[in-house]
Amino acid sequence: MNAHINYDLPQATLSVITDQDFEDPVLIARRRRDHERIDKILARRVTAEDHAIGGARSALDRILTPANRLSSRRFLREARNKVWLNVAELQRARLDGADASHARLAELEVLSAAKIADLRRPGQVLLRLAMTGFGVTLPPP
Repeated sequence: MNAHINYDLPQATLSVITDQDFEDPVLIARRRRDHERIDKILARRVTAEDHAIGGARSALDRILTPANRLSSRRFLREARNKVWLNVAELQRARLDGADASHARLAELEVLSAAKIADLRRPGQVLLRLAMTGFGVTLPPP
């Protein structure tokens, strides 16, 4: 999910918004609202997806279930907000040409891979996410 949200989604979003679309603030605001509506749909799916995963859970897992679900909703919202920021950065790079665009995409790939590596480390993932956040954000060029 991390790779999809942090790496694929900004590219997919950018691929359906043209340079001309970005010049229309009303249209871009509407696209942003569409993006945020999906956040709400995803948040409503957290509990159902948690049930679908199923499996044996420890007593601690059961105690932490409400916090885990709340955290999942927060991290999804946070990551998708960062997606929109990354779309804007990738759009600026797209306007600067293919080389700039490829360079920014390579930066996004490195940031996403680093986040995956961090999530795979042993230990309390939710605590690390609480400290560092879920998504990644391209720094200014």
